[in-house]
Amino acid sequence: MLATPGSLPGGPDWLFEVEWDGLRILAEVEERRLRLTDAGGTDRTGVFPELAAIADLAPDVLLDGVVVLLADGVPSGEALARRLAGHGEPGAVTFMAFDVLRLYGVPLLDRPLADRRATLERLAFDPAPDAAVTRSPVYSDGVALLAATAQRGLPGVVAKRRSSVYRPGLRCLDWLRVPSRP
Repeated sequence: MLATPGSLPGGPDWLFEVEWDGLRILAEVEERRLRLTDAGGTDRTGVFPELAAIADLAPDVLLDGVVVLLADGVPSGEALARRLAGHGEPGAVTFMAFDVLRLYGVPLLDRPLADRRATLERLAFDPAPDAAVTRSPVYSDGVALLAATAQRGLPGVVAKRRSSVYRPGLRCLDWLRVPSRP
């Protein structure tokens, strides 16, 4: 599902996440075998060997998320692009999971985001702060998060309606991208 550019909504019907500067990835585990694909369908599994721990979350799971590479403590799209091109220092990446689309063979696309997020929270991610595989945190205060992303030089916030179902590849008003930079 894709976010539509928009204004910051408010109220209890919305969750807010950081818009990470990275590479959108679908992480699929079938029979404990991991496959990472980008939005264009390119297999990126071999590019990110440090993300093998995704296969330990469940024997069958499909996660939507973003791969980030930190440079000076902030996700850097430029550093990630250099790594993907085979230039510069490799650097360690982190997979930030923000949605679960299938678990144990059960499709979750038609369930509300609030239910999918609760399912994601129950998966046993490594709690270490430097783990290569983690959940993208959610926040209830979009105004404060937008200010924090602007202060840290991050792209912005994604506001997601709690009741939204997941529609692969579609842009909708249930997910809004709010930039923190002009």
